[in-house]
Amino acid sequence: MSKINVEKLDDQKKLSILRKAVEKHGLSYVSRFIGVDRSTLNRYLNGKIQRIPQEIVEKASELLTVDELSDVVYGLRSTDVDPTTAISVIIKAKKDEGFRNFFLSLLWQELGDYIKEPSNSYLVTKDDIELFEKIVRNEKSRKTAEERINYLRRALADLDYELTPTKLKEYILDLSEESKGRAEHTAKALKLFIKEVVKPKSPRIARELHDSFKIPKTKPSHKPYIPEITTVKQIFNNIKDIGAKAFFLLLAETGLRVGEVLSLKLEQVDFEHRIIHVNKISETKRAYITFLHESTVKWLKEVYLSYREEFIKKYESSLRKLAEANPTQGINIEEWKAKLFPFREDSLRVEIKEAMRKVLGKEFRLYDMRAFFTSYMIKQKVPGTIVNLLQGRAPPQEFRIMEENYFVISEIELREWYDKYAPRLL
Repeated sequence: MSKINVEKLDDQKKLSILRKAVEKHGLSYVSRFIGVDRSTLNRYLNGKIQRIPQEIVEKASELLTVDELSDVVYGLRSTDVDPTTAISVIIKAKKDEGFRNFFLSLLWQELGDYIKEPSNSYLVTKDDIELFEKIVRNEKSRKTAEERINYLRRALADLDYELTPTKLKEYILDLSEESKGRAEHTAKALKLFIKEVVKPKSPRIARELHDSFKIPKTKPSHKPYIPEITTVKQIFNNIKDIGAKAFFLLLAETGLRVGEVLSLKLEQVDFEHRIIHVNKISETKRAYITFLHESTVKWLKEVYLSYREEFIKKYESSLRKLAEANPTQGINIEEWKAKLFPFREDSLRVEIKEAMRKVLGKEFRLYDMRAFFTSYMIKQKVPGTIVNLLQGRAPPQEFRIMEENYFVISEIELREWYDKYAPRLL
């Protein structure tokens, strides 16, 4: 298959392709490959035959890489291609069926070795949610329908409206450790959503998502892996990506839930007073405040924040184009810019787990860093009440009772406990 549409090329560009092929492979090889004798090929190259047949140019183009053809035909090198250009190509492919077929064919031809498997990610749209609500209200009792809808909406918000097998599996396991009942209801809602909404659109992805987790029925059998502080430091030092490094640092030193750290906005972090205001209250969670070590604040301000700003500057225009081309996806640019970690969760996980494998030869769940924090603090003889406050483990009602009747502690005292006993990676 020809890599370019030769019909749209002028005679000079056709000649340039032929010359590039000869320059790369030699006159004898090219003449044999395209099926003409050396003298005829020479006449093409010397301009004695000005009209080069289309099939000759198509055969010659097969001897060149995409980059080489791009240089010859467009004068565009790969170093000139930025994310905005890539997004433009994707948008054109979505709108133009002929271009899409050509693009996908070329993509698999040139990058097939790098594409290990098709994507298993599903981005949930507003239309998907509305369709689900319509289906369950028609098929379920009023009480059951409202229950499924409420649990689904909460789960999708926690998952940032992106479903992948890994995220779903870990999310249900995490819920199971905190509330078996909520985990069961959430799993049922997600299974139903995948069956009714995702499957008709993408059977393959639906099958992978559906099979990635089970509906909890008994006490979770997962036993968290609790690494030593030296191991955690080794993993941190082996993470190459600055964004993933900062993300892992906060997980290890605060003991917050993965979703809580991911959803943090920059404004929730008070660098001057070293306080993180999590501000999350739900039926099972009450995240109070937690803190940062001085060395951590220094590293975040000197290393991470500048990296974060550069990342946003680099991809903002591309994301805006994507949002404009997909208005139903609900892409909110300002919310994305406000995030402390404006990166894809799966990218962060890949970087961290690569470091885990390098240090340990295996992976463990990121949620286990919460158990690591708890274990580390308890070993330092920190009272369980203090640990629960720092990790937002006390349910709202229980916390209010404790706060009003039994336990009074100031923000300064709580920070003193943190500064003295919380794990440090820097």
